[in-house]
Order: sequence, then C-alpha cells, then structure tokens
Amino acid sequence: MVRMGVEVPRVGGATGPAQRIRVTFMGRVQGVGFRPTVFRVAQSLGLVGFVRNTPSGVVAEVEGPAAIVDSFVTRFSENRPAQARVDRVETENIPATGAQEFRIEKSSGAEDLLIGIPPDLATCGDCVRELFDPADRRFRYPFINCTSCGPRFSIVTSLPYDRDRTSMSAFQMCAPCRAEYEDVTNRRFDAQPDACAVCGPALQLLDAAGRRVDAEDPVRETARLLREGAIVAIKSLGGYHLCCRADDDAAVAKLRERKRRPAKSLAVMCATPDEAARYVEVSPAEAAELASCAASVVVLPRRACGGLSKLISPDTADVGVFLPYTPLHHLLLREVSPLVMTSGNLSEEPIVKDEAELARLLGPVADYALIHDRPIARRCDDSVMRLVDGERLFLRRSRGWVPGVIHLPVSGPSVLACGAELKNTFCITRGAQAFVSQHIGNLDEHPAYQFFEEAVADWLKLLEVSPAWVAHDMHPDYLSTRFAQRFDVGRRVAVQHHHAHVAACMAEHGLAGKVIGVSLDGAGFGPDGSVWGGEFMVADLCDYQRVGHLQQYRLVGGDEAVRHPSRMAFSVLASEFGSEADAIAQRFLPSIPAAHRGILTDLVARGIRSPLTSSAGRLFDAVSALMGLCDEVSYEGQAAIRLQTVARTDVRDAYSFGMDVSKRPWVLSTGRMFTELLSDLRAGTDRGVMAARFHRGLAAGVASMCEAIRNETGLVDVALSGGVFQNHLLLRWITESLKDKGFSVHCHRVVPPNDGGVSLGQAVVALARAQGRKM
Repeated sequence: MVRMGVEVPRVGGATGPAQRIRVTFMGRVQGVGFRPTVFRVAQSLGLVGFVRNTPSGVVAEVEGPAAIVDSFVTRFSENRPAQARVDRVETENIPATGAQEFRIEKSSGAEDLLIGIPPDLATCGDCVRELFDPADRRFRYPFINCTSCGPRFSIVTSLPYDRDRTSMSAFQMCAPCRAEYEDVTNRRFDAQPDACAVCGPALQLLDAAGRRVDAEDPVRETARLLREGAIVAIKSLGGYHLCCRADDDAAVAKLRERKRRPAKSLAVMCATPDEAARYVEVSPAEAAELASCAASVVVLPRRACGGLSKLISPDTADVGVFLPYTPLHHLLLREVSPLVMTSGNLSEEPIVKDEAELARLLGPVADYALIHDRPIARRCDDSVMRLVDGERLFLRRSRGWVPGVIHLPVSGPSVLACGAELKNTFCITRGAQAFVSQHIGNLDEHPAYQFFEEAVADWLKLLEVSPAWVAHDMHPDYLSTRFAQRFDVGRRVAVQHHHAHVAACMAEHGLAGKVIGVSLDGAGFGPDGSVWGGEFMVADLCDYQRVGHLQQYRLVGGDEAVRHPSRMAFSVLASEFGSEADAIAQRFLPSIPAAHRGILTDLVARGIRSPLTSSAGRLFDAVSALMGLCDEVSYEGQAAIRLQTVARTDVRDAYSFGMDVSKRPWVLSTGRMFTELLSDLRAGTDRGVMAARFHRGLAAGVASMCEAIRNETGLVDVALSGGVFQNHLLLRWITESLKDKGFSVHCHRVVPPNDGGVSLGQAVVALARAQGRKM
C-alpha cells in the first residue's frame, strides 16, 4: 500500500551540500515494522528519500547534510525492530536528487518472501501489557497484535503481504484501528492483522456435540472446565491444540487414550518463565529460547519433584516446555497453568486447522472446543528443539521458523525437493535461497499425504515458482517419490537418502567441497539392495562414495523388526552366536516364545523377508531390547530414547567396536561389543553403566572410522546427520571424540538431523548436479 509522502523539515539548522546514500538491509526485514522504523529514524534526523522492499532486501535512500546522512545506519541499528534479523548491510553513495520528503513505497509480488517475510511471531511484551491493562481498549482481547508480533505465515493467502491478501480481509477495521494502521508513528502502522473487539475476530466455546456454550467469558469458562479435568481443543495460530491440566494424571491418561498416543512425550505450556523453572531445569540460553519470538517447544530436564504428571513423558527424563505465544494462550494460562498443549490431531495425522475438520477431535478426543472465526490460511505445527552445548538442535522445524530463508552455497534453476516418507518436509529453491516447508508428517498416513499435496501447491503459488527440477528419494515406493515422478517438470533427480542427510548439513554450513559424511539413521534405500542407515561417506554436494558402514544384520521380518526391537536383537544373536542364540534369547529376550525363536532362526539363516541392514537405529533397538528396556515400540525411536535416558554420564569406559578395512566399503563391526554387553548382562551390571558403555563405544568407533578416512583422503571436515543425532548424548560424545582427533565437526543447527532435513539436502544435490559438478 502506498502511503502519502510526509514532508520532513531539516533539523537543527544543518547546512552544507546534500549527500545521498543507498542502504540495502538483508535478512528478516519484512512484516516486522522495518520500513516504518526506517521512516521514523529518517524523520528524526531530518532526512529525505524513500524506503521500499526489493528482491534483495529493504532498500532505503536517504539524503541530507553529509554528517547526518553518515549517522543514519548507526542510528537505525540502535533502533531497529526487535523481531528483525539483519544478516548484511550494503551502503553506496549515489547522486543527490533534491527530494523534499521521505516516503514508504509499495512492494509487490513474491519479493516479500525473498527478503524474508517472518513466520508467525509470539505476542510481544507491549501487547501483553495492554492485554492485561483494564484501561486499555484491547483489555483481554484475545487477538491483540502489532507490527512486532502476531500471525503472519498462517494468515497470508498471497503476496504482497497486505491485509486484503490475508485471512483478516473479511474483518473491516473500525475507525480507531484504521487510524492506528495508517499512522506511521504508531506501533500498529501497517500491521495487517490489526483488530479489536469491535471489528475483529471473536471466540466461541462449543460442547462435544458442537453446540455453543453460553458463557459470558469463554476463556474463563474454558479454564474452569480444564480445572475439572476436561480435555479442550483450542484453535491457535497454525491449527488446533489439545489441552488438559499437566498435573492431573487422570486427564493426561484420558488424553493419551483418546489421541492414540500411549507413550510419546507431550508438550507442556507454562504461564511464565518462572513457572517453567519450577518444573524443569533451564539454563540462561534455554530461557532466552523459550522467551524468543519463535516460542518453540524446548526439551528440558525434568525436576525430580516438579509436580507434572509422570505420564507426560514416561520414556524420558526430559519434558518439552514452551510459553504462551498468542494472546489467547496468555489469557488462558493466567487462569490455569501448566497445561498439556499438544498438536490437535490423532496420532501421526496432520494438525486440524479449521472447523470443517474439527469433528475429528470434538467428541472423539475433546470434551469441548474453544474456537474463533479468523481462518487459518495454512496449518503449521509447533517447532520442537533442544539446546546442545548452547546450540540449537531442531527436532521439528515449523511454526516460528517457517518460511525463513536458508541461504545456500550453490545456486541454479528452481528446484522442488519432495523429501522423505517420514517426518516429511519439502523444499523449494529460488536462486541461492531455500524455503523448507513446515512439518508435514508421515506420508504413509493418507491425511498427511493430502496435506503434502495441498502444501506443495500452496507454496509454489505463494513463491510464484515453476520448478525446473524435481528431486526425490531413491526409494521407489515412497509416496513423495511417486508424487515427484508424476510431477510435470523438465528434469528429475533421485538422491540417495543418506547423501541427502549429509548434503543438508553441508548446506547449512556453506560447505561445497568434499567432506567426511557420517549419517546415522533408521533406514534408507541402498543402491546395493540392502537397507542403509549407518553410513560413512566421502561426499560433496553433487555425489558421494560409500567408504564404510556399520556391520550389517538381518532385518528379520522387515518392518516387524522395526516395530519389535526384540526381533532385531534376536537377529544379532543368531548372527553373532549361532547355536547359542536360542539359549541367550530365552534368558534375555523372554517376550519371544520358543516357537517363534525357531521361525526367526530360519528366517535369518535363509534371508527370507529379512534384508540386510546397516541401520544405526536398529543397532540401538537391539541393545535396548537385550537390556530389557523395550520389546515393542509405539512410536519411532522409543527403544533408543529409553536407552539414552538410562545412560549414566559419569561412566567413561566403553564397549569395543572393531574396524574391518580389508575390503571396501570398510565395516565398523559390533561383534565384540555384543560379546561384552552379554558378559555385563550375565554379571548383573547396572543398566545405566551398560547404556553409557554402548554410547561411548559407538562414539569412539565413529571417530576411529573418520580417522581412517582422513588418513586416506586428508579430509578434516566431518558432517554429522541422520535421525540418530537427535540423541544429544551421542551427538555430544561423538563431537568430543572427533574434535579430540583434530576434526572440524559440523552439526545441524538450521534444519533437523532427522528426515525433516532431507528435503534441503535433496534440493542442494539437484542444484549441484544442475551445474554439472563432479566429485
């Protein structure tokens, strides 16, 4: 929207020849009040010119006396918007024009996303203060926002980012809101979701039958119901949450049963940072992450006597905690806190985003629903992370971070990368910029695949991109692969799963040359017909060589071995101990009946429905099952999580991992490790000691394999990727072992190490191949 030019008088009687500079700000500079702030700073200095969005960033041209013009960048840096992120500033001198005013100029098209339109932003401190100020006209208004906060990505329908292109277009501003919106000196100038109780969205409370509950204050009535043990579906920014009291075992158990989520951890929302610190241990860096505008779920160590229901995270000593990030959350948590605040879906389905889908939750899962009439343009689940040695490790990158730009070390034609089957995201590139989608989920569930198709079309329209290349996983049966093969495009490229993992890590760190890639994962299609998952590569962005891998075992019964870790453990026993395997299994794998042991022995011996796998995830499963920690999983990684949870950090000794370099690819062997583990099991060794020895041994083995590769290649950069690196204990110990040997270690900081990062890797591999790069 073009604003009227405002004439700016020269200040302080400054005289002298006019100077004009052009300043380009690059980073997250759209939708955060950047241009109005530039305007106000220029006005305060008596400068003339203009500010506008461009594909390169926000460009300001300022003109006036030389001494004042020279101070502009410094003055702006001291006053820039709190939610902006400036990655680079470029300044150049240009001829003066004799302008008489300073203007905010109109932007157009998809350049808004190219210069970094922000994700949905948590409610800022100023708005929170107004929310609870009885004298403010927005007192207790659950949709209060300003230029520094509120919905962005979840409400925009097309670009440029103006109100008539958002889901707020149906709400006509009242006169006071319109005056704020058009006043460049106001905090709500050009704030597209601006509204109040007179002209904006409103709440309703529904019962399980979908009937409106007559309540003077729907928020306070919802709080009363929660205190009594109800489960409530609450419409948030990017979809619905399911919530109940976090200190009520009966309510949490009911939610788990109805949501079909028997053991996987649930997130907890606390009203304030101080309240969160009563339940979990929080470092200053973690406290800053909790309070940031992204408001991610942060995984933190649970306090022993914190008061949260133990059913919230039964497999781990950690809890995912976050703070209110919408005004509605602030109002509700002021009444009742802490609350379980988990994704509004059935297990593995996409988050519910509107009232048409609410029937999936209301009644079958939720007793009530607190809804509102502002449409959600696109669903976007909460982000989840933990901090490892002060650095972010994403477990899920979504709300608060998407659609942030990722800058690439390679450029080329636009690519659509379709991602993996599980924890799916997709990626779209424009030039040297990548846009990784919000979390989609597991595509083997039909609703998630529908969401995937819907989201791809949505993003291509939003970015105004027609891909020249489509990248996909090598696995022929992945639904993302089949989608790619049907997509009308000039070029397709299949990318090996673990190469994509390593390439994603390289892209984050701007690495384009060769590295040692370590991909420890659950499963990926191997070109040799086996199931890969514990891979050591020499890789660049274009290609890779498989130099080594973890010792292979039979994945007995295929996917049944994934669901039943005891089967994987039996396969290891049969391979390593032959005729002794039955007796060992009888003692340490009691969940496998004698009759089944005979069948499994035959499957392993003949290789029927039992492909070979080098999977690190299955190695964790086998160890966890032998230690009696997990016989059957209800969610991905459950056995490994239990194994990590019991591991003692004070244990320094390690099990032995051998290395066979007699032929290529080399093998990091685990036979001696299992012999030592069985010896400890027979001796009744503490499980925490055994779990630590396994983690320490694997870390030392990975470092030894990398050292052998360095001796042959001279490479010192190591890129660590794959879902197993969600294990912060293993990540830390592998990183320490590698650094002790003089390696430069690169871990994920921008996208998850799990399959949520695969699409980024696929995209950069496609770009590198489009350039004709070779190993």
